[in-house]
Amino acid sequence: MKKIFRYVVFVLILLFVSIIGFLKLNPPLTHGSIGTTEDKQTVIVALGNKSLLGSIQITDVSINNDQQPKNIKMQVSDSKKGFMITDTYALVEDAYAINEYETIPLAPDTSPLASKAMAASPDTSPTTIYGLSITEESSIESIKLTYRFFGLIFFKTIQV
Repeated sequence: MKKIFRYVVFVLILLFVSIIGFLKLNPPLTHGSIGTTEDKQTVIVALGNKSLLGSIQITDVSINNDQQPKNIKMQVSDSKKGFMITDTYALVEDAYAINEYETIPLAPDTSPLASKAMAASPDTSPTTIYGLSITEESSIESIKLTYRFFGLIFFKTIQV
């Protein structure tokens, strides 16, 4: 009986370590298209969750050399409407769901698709899309995201 218990515990620990290793090698956060103004002071990045289980919670956003941006918002839209690139959100808050990024979890299976894949898709119903919108007084060259998934912390750097 003790031998079976040891084997079961060993298998469970091995399974747990394998799942963590798989998640670290295949992080769930994906990004799609990047929209920017000519001076790169306003950037919007399409984000999504390629996992089929669990939501992603973005916990921190920094730009360039770990600077904290002044204005960060998360746009929640659908694939038919798209995103709005703007530095003043007051004008578009009624037409677009614009919130603080900490309050919006990225739902499972919301990976952004390429425009060719969307055009070839037979499904015509709109899907939920997420866009991280950042406005800064200087040019934005890179975005570093820190996020949680199943209690694990991940980092992703996106070059603009």
